[in-house]
Amino acid sequence: MSTDKDQRGIDVDIADAIEGHQRFRAQFQRDKAFFQGLATQTQKPRLLWIGCSDSRVVPAQITGACPGELFEIRNIANVVPPASSNDDSVGAAISYAIEHLGIDDIVVCGHTGCGGIKALSHMAGADPGHKLDPHLARWVDYTRPAHALVKAAGIPADQRLAEAERAHIHFQIDNLLTYPEVRTRVAAGTLGVHGWLYDMSTGELLAYDPETGTWPRLIDKTA
Repeated sequence: MSTDKDQRGIDVDIADAIEGHQRFRAQFQRDKAFFQGLATQTQKPRLLWIGCSDSRVVPAQITGACPGELFEIRNIANVVPPASSNDDSVGAAISYAIEHLGIDDIVVCGHTGCGGIKALSHMAGADPGHKLDPHLARWVDYTRPAHALVKAAGIPADQRLAEAERAHIHFQIDNLLTYPEVRTRVAAGTLGVHGWLYDMSTGELLAYDPETGTWPRLIDKTA
């Protein structure tokens, strides 16, 4: 909680939220029919978005999506624990999206400068003065395969974070395929799984192309 107060004696962070909610309420009144439709109709999102919790990376803003269009799973470093991990939070959301909402496209989206990816270097002793909370330490250990792959490939140290961010997306897609409801639909051609990377410095989404092994811009995608 912030120690700063506004002139009403309200915490400034909460005051910002109140003002933001007031702006939303004005928009709600302007678009009341749209929002009431959301409230009375069954949701029918077009994508399951699995992304990072980073506050600077807002899926609806990046994709221009309206309320009701994205079903989101957000956690540190856009992790998909394998089905064998029994992570009910992520696993239940994946199952619900596919089996109950009928989603036929899943996006795993990482981003540049990901603190969750970088955090593992602290565990490895790169910053001895920085200790991770046990919960966080266990979670970011899911990024270990990406770091190991990049290191084994001989990537220069100053490029490893960027390459690990990309490799991590691939490993999470592999983990997605451990879920039977995902694997069977991908095999049948009724579910698409996509790896994207948001470049925070340019505002561009890069979409992995499995045919070329490259990351072209999403807006250049033609098929």
